[in-house]
Amino acid sequence: LWGTMRLTEKKNDIYANITFKDSMIRYADERFVNIELILEDESGLKIPKTSVTEKDCYAVPIDYITSGGQTTKKGKTTTEFIPVTIINEDTESGIAYLDTENLKKGDTLLLPESSDTMDLLKTESIKGVYNVNKGYAVFKQVQILSESDEYYIIAEGNSYSLSNYDHIALNGDSVRDNQIVSQ
Repeated sequence: LWGTMRLTEKKNDIYANITFKDSMIRYADERFVNIELILEDESGLKIPKTSVTEKDCYAVPIDYITSGGQTTKKGKTTTEFIPVTIINEDTESGIAYLDTENLKKGDTLLLPESSDTMDLLKTESIKGVYNVNKGYAVFKQVQILSESDEYYIIAEGNSYSLSNYDHIALNGDSVRDNQIVSQ
């Protein structure tokens, strides 16, 4: 519902008069109406706060990822390609966030076509939701732009994030990776 606001000053207090030209029939029988003023207009996807959960992942320079979503794990005696799930890439900082599924703390990653290595020593907690479009839960990182009491507005357009019409788990804390979800 869109309204026109006019500020009025009375006895050193400032009041806001909000005038509506339509849709007031919905509220004609209400003595009081709770309203939410949106002072910043953010554009994005609206999701319930209960959907958002946190997940630990490894933050690794993008250069350590080979094409096809693999990285090279160097052991004491062997070197092998490991398939990894990229949760998100931040091209500005050059960091890829990797699922901890196929990697473990202390693994050593090898930079492709180099002898440079990196040890996985700590994880970072990131916020996201579980996308259930395919019938099973897939974690997707979200970037929160604004919030109200019950909802977040999140950025869209990132290939690793949500898109319009995606189905998400309404209670993110009750779902785990790859869990089969019936719709």
